[in-house]
Amino acid sequence: MKLSWKNWIKQTTSALHEWMQRESHSFAELAELIRHHPDTVQSERTWLGLTYRFYSLTLNDMALKMETKVTRTGSKHILLLSLHTPRGKGAVYRCYDETCNLDDTIVTPPLSEKTAPI
Repeated sequence: MKLSWKNWIKQTTSALHEWMQRESHSFAELAELIRHHPDTVQSERTWLGLTYRFYSLTLNDMALKMETKVTRTGSKHILLLSLHTPRGKGAVYRCYDETCNLDDTIVTPPLSEKTAPI
């Protein structure tokens, strides 16, 4: 019986610790982090003359993914950005979803300075 209480207290303490360390970021800020982080894996595909870039980044058990379309002028249009955490609710931005905006703020686990790009 003692063991289950100890586990419950550890889990509760861990959950409270994570909750207190949460940060707020906009989808645009997360996009910049993904683009410029040295650990980001990027691939590029061209279909029918249209170029798409796919980005993937894992930080502290968080999975960040982004898809962009490169316009003919060279600017990038974000099509999709997703954030998935092991214990939390994921967040997704889709360019065609009228309820989403790149300036929308979402709550994320801490993006510590040691993982931020220099």
